[in-house]
Amino acid sequence: MIQHALGLVVSRGKLMIYTFLAILLKSQLLLAALHAPDKAGINIGKMYFTVPPVLSHLMFILFVVAIGLFFKKRGRRMYLVIVQVLFSVLLVCDLVYFRAYSAFLSLRFIAHPNGFNPLDYNLWTFIRPFDLWLVIDLVVIAAIALFRMNNSPILSRRTERKRHPIVALVLMVLAVGIVTYDHYRIDVKNTTQGEMMFFNLSWAPFQSMSDMSPIGYHLYDGLRLFGAAKSIELTDGARSEVQNWFASNAEKLPDNTYKGMFQGENLIVIQVESLENFVIGQKVNGQEITPNFNRLLGNSLYFPNFYEQVNNGTSSDSDLLTTTSVFPIRSGANFFRYPTNTYNSLPKMMEGMGYQTISTHSEPAGSWNWVEAHHNIGYQTSWDISKYQVDDLVGLGLSDETYLKQLGEKMTSVQSPFMLHVITLSSHGPFDLPDKTRKLQLDPSLDKTIMGAYFQAINYTDKQIGAFIDKLDQTGLLDQSVVAIYGDHTGVHKYYQDQVDAIPSLENEAWRTHSLQLPFIIYSKGMTGEQIPTIGGQIDTLPTLAYLMGVERDKFESTAMGKILVNTNRNYTILNNGTLVGEPQNAEKDHILRSFQIADWVHESNFFAK
Repeated sequence: MIQHALGLVVSRGKLMIYTFLAILLKSQLLLAALHAPDKAGINIGKMYFTVPPVLSHLMFILFVVAIGLFFKKRGRRMYLVIVQVLFSVLLVCDLVYFRAYSAFLSLRFIAHPNGFNPLDYNLWTFIRPFDLWLVIDLVVIAAIALFRMNNSPILSRRTERKRHPIVALVLMVLAVGIVTYDHYRIDVKNTTQGEMMFFNLSWAPFQSMSDMSPIGYHLYDGLRLFGAAKSIELTDGARSEVQNWFASNAEKLPDNTYKGMFQGENLIVIQVESLENFVIGQKVNGQEITPNFNRLLGNSLYFPNFYEQVNNGTSSDSDLLTTTSVFPIRSGANFFRYPTNTYNSLPKMMEGMGYQTISTHSEPAGSWNWVEAHHNIGYQTSWDISKYQVDDLVGLGLSDETYLKQLGEKMTSVQSPFMLHVITLSSHGPFDLPDKTRKLQLDPSLDKTIMGAYFQAINYTDKQIGAFIDKLDQTGLLDQSVVAIYGDHTGVHKYYQDQVDAIPSLENEAWRTHSLQLPFIIYSKGMTGEQIPTIGGQIDTLPTLAYLMGVERDKFESTAMGKILVNTNRNYTILNNGTLVGEPQNAEKDHILRSFQIADWVHESNFFAK
């Protein structure tokens, strides 16, 4: 019976076959259009980031189409037409939204509409004539829907009136089985050794879309909304524990001379890609690796015992840590799971003091979902790659040279006081800079290694940040500004330790060690430099900067998990793997070891929104 019914479906279910093929073709058109020249047309060569699980992509479509077999003739026709219309409109909307944000529509926008268009674009301007290809067949579909298909001599009135629930179930179970198997072998067992991804979110939404297919992507998005991204309700006991933890975290020490020492000045925060502390003040083959950072130290508060604390969100976790002083979530990445959460952030505090707040990154808005997350963290304005002329590429994208040069020009028209959060990109691994940017004269044996490449990349970014600060000086902005610089996470040791270990010899063997230390430099023109040895980490950035900028303690002590590095008795911190650096007392040890669970509850319950 099943075999007979299958034959009828294939031979007579022309609308079902058409729906399957149309969804397949339109899915390919969408993927090919994501990286088309001038964002109009197709680019087949960039349809897929890596080889996708093709069979599972087909199974998603089969599952959707097979549902039609539960209906009789008219109901089936209506179902398939509705599927076609909704899917086509969704793809057009996805494509238009991607042109604007390099991201796709999400069900979370229904519950959090303020995250839908954080840059206030006129999205109609992103529609292109090409988009008609995704909907033009709907006219034909409308005609078919109105036509009395049962009058066609090709079709049997008796057969088309029947439902085929068994066939539908067989096809749906088959589709689910194949998709589940691919998920298990690719995501769980990693049998492809990372060469394929399926149900894993990438930092770049277009990669996730190509890995999952459009149907799979939106299915996964919906499941996450009710699963990994779902907000929880804390028990009274858990809520009390969170409140007690923050209460005991506040040291309530008397203020010292650091309080408000930069009050009223512009605050410029520069988050440097992959900048490790071991390069500061160091020379290689007789040349300073970071000459510009080194010269800033004479007029800076310098914290050499400052540690990386990012988790799965890597760079985006650094954004979170430094602006909210809450540890990142243990499972997944905050900017994907909870981009709409409310926090008591540094930009909100500065806005409360009359500052305008701006964040900027030379990446598309959808990468790591950073613009939506920054919008909810509290930045009034964000400038993504679309706000810059992409006229020079280095590494992963727009070069730090042209990015910071354009940013320097933009800042001349920004009214003080302001807080500016700058995120750089060019020193991102694998540090493969073009020859014209490699200015260090290194021994060939070192220059060809990952360590040599890292030195060249950091030296390049150091030069561009130096030029940016010089530009601020020329315009007079530097006289009324404080500049905070830190690394977003470690770089050459974090991702290439095996290659570092394989280098036969180094000028300084201490360079092999992955200490997890980042530089934290707070520069103010004309001040006397000071090195502060207090042990801390990225979690301490907000309380330290807020204190220096004159924010009253009661504005952040009940929400910040970090400490004020210039006014604390706590000379210790916790690393992302749970290791303690320093020697806390027993009570303090219990307190800090509990911090990751407290942070998870804060994120999962959207604690500060209550």
